[in-house]
Amino acid sequence: MNKVNYRLFSGKYGARFEIRTLMRQTAKVFHVAVPKTAGLSAPELLKIYAKLTADAAMCAIKSGQDLKSLQKRLYRMACRLGSGARRWLRPKNEQDCLAILTMLYRNLGIEIREEKPGEFCVYKCYFSSFYTPEICCVISAIDKGIFAGIYAGGRLTFRQRITEGKDVCWANFR
Repeated sequence: MNKVNYRLFSGKYGARFEIRTLMRQTAKVFHVAVPKTAGLSAPELLKIYAKLTADAAMCAIKSGQDLKSLQKRLYRMACRLGSGARRWLRPKNEQDCLAILTMLYRNLGIEIREEKPGEFCVYKCYFSSFYTPEICCVISAIDKGIFAGIYAGGRLTFRQRITEGKDVCWANFR
């Protein structure tokens, strides 16, 4: 893995870059304006992103928008971002992919660990206080795309979520 680029992504600059990039791309998918973010810290950006995604997803749900189509667009967008991170960081193996994934999610206020091969647990999720179970289901298409992009394929399936009142999220990746 490219350790210099990894250090850049894992610092304050990397977190702000990651959140801003994700915000711009997600806003495009939802066809909403990108909020002004100049001079904001990573925690401030994260809060704006959480509100943006929660509001946009709830609007899509309430308006009767085709959620499957929306999820496909979110997935494709996130898969491109994950693939970009993969090209930039150049993982050599699955352990490197896991390190990249863990770092990117940490930047987003999410503590994720692989408990067994292909079995992931989210112990802490910043977004869980902003999302309903329905919103989380829509937005999790982004997680599925990020995983697929970083690992160059595969499928993420959630079997339990914090937003459903559980202590942790559980997901399988194959």
